[in-house]
Amino acid sequence: MDLSRGALRSYSAAALGIWGGMYFAYLSAAWLPSGIMSLLFGLAPLLSGLYARWWLKSAPLDKLQWMGFALALSGLAVAVSDSLALPPGSWKGVLTMLLAVNCFAASGVLVQRERAGLHPLVQTEGALLVSLPLYLVCALIVDGVPQALPEGRPMAAILYLGIFGSLIGYLCYYFVLSRLSASTVALATLITPIFAMSLGAVLNDELISSRVLAGALLIVIGLCAYLFGPQWRARLTSRRLSQG
Repeated sequence: MDLSRGALRSYSAAALGIWGGMYFAYLSAAWLPSGIMSLLFGLAPLLSGLYARWWLKSAPLDKLQWMGFALALSGLAVAVSDSLALPPGSWKGVLTMLLAVNCFAASGVLVQRERAGLHPLVQTEGALLVSLPLYLVCALIVDGVPQALPEGRPMAAILYLGIFGSLIGYLCYYFVLSRLSASTVALATLITPIFAMSLGAVLNDELISSRVLAGALLIVIGLCAYLFGPQWRARLTSRRLSQG
């Protein structure tokens, strides 16, 4: 395990996403259905692009990207304004989930800014070790010392999150992040809103209203305009020049 100064900074940056992103997402589950949580997490590519602009000095956003950003935010407002689909006090979950998404997006960009050149397995190991004491402190503050271990389905869920949601999931994430930009990697969240909302409706009997679906559609359209708008504009311009 690399313990150089650059590696330690990279571990800390990655821990922001593992601890902040996951911890605040789990907190928001007390107020939000899983479909709405995934819908909010779909904003990750937008935030990654903004953070990359500020911290990595990437290309400035053009008008079409800003329009996509505004459209996605409008879709978010439409989705979370549905009082039928959201339980009382859900605004707490919305704010907590937005904090989780910001931690996740910022973490990916900060890891790339460090350019530590770590192997994905080393990066994952270091980030998890930095995250562990943070999780422990939060668990003791929120729940205190556990009196008994969970059994059955709760234990299976914990094991699944620990193995697939943390170890394997982040190992694959940092492998891809070492080869692609943070905003491109965040494209994976484009498929999560509708997929997760469908699973929530089938497995958890969660309500999907027409307003939530409309909001999800606006978010997906906004994300596509934000992420692919410059390419579409360039292709359209080249076609016009070739025809002219």
